[in-house]
Order: sequence, then C-alpha cells, then structure tokens
Amino acid sequence: MRVGIGYDSHQFAKGRKLILGGVEIPHKQGLAGHSDADVVAHALTDALLGAAGLGDIGRLFPSDDPRFKDADSIQLLNQALLRVVE
Repeated sequence: MRVGIGYDSHQFAKGRKLILGGVEIPHKQGLAGHSDADVVAHALTDALLGAAGLGDIGRLFPSDDPRFKDADSIQLLNQALLRVVE
C-alpha cells in the first residue's frame, strides 16, 4: 500500500477570488498564486501524485508554465487523477 501526503499554502492577496475545494468563498481577499490557488485541490493533487510515485503538483503543472495561469485547480486535480489511473 502506498500513501500520499499533500500540503499547500498561499498568502492572502487583494483582487483575487478565494477558492477552496472548487467552491468560491465570499471574502474580501483571495489567495495569491499562478493558478486559482485552491489550496484544498492542490493538497489533494499532491497526495494523489505522491501516493502514485509521480512527484508533486509542481512537476506536473509548473508555476512558470503560462498554460496554467489562472487554471481551475479542480481541472488540474482531474488531470492528475487521470495520470494516476493510467
């Protein structure tokens, strides 16, 4: 049996939406990040990838890749899950 541990954190930032687990939370600030900065989805993605021995979210979806600018982290989680079940 393999186990994965996921962890993520982002600073609060003005002018950003606060997205947690794919749900927009009404708040005056969101989280800073290259994607939508959904820390719940990022932690789950890291846990899945780690358990499968596929590295981490930064390897699969690098923050310097413009394709992932403002990306929906639930979609990234789905893409990671597809990699895990391949």
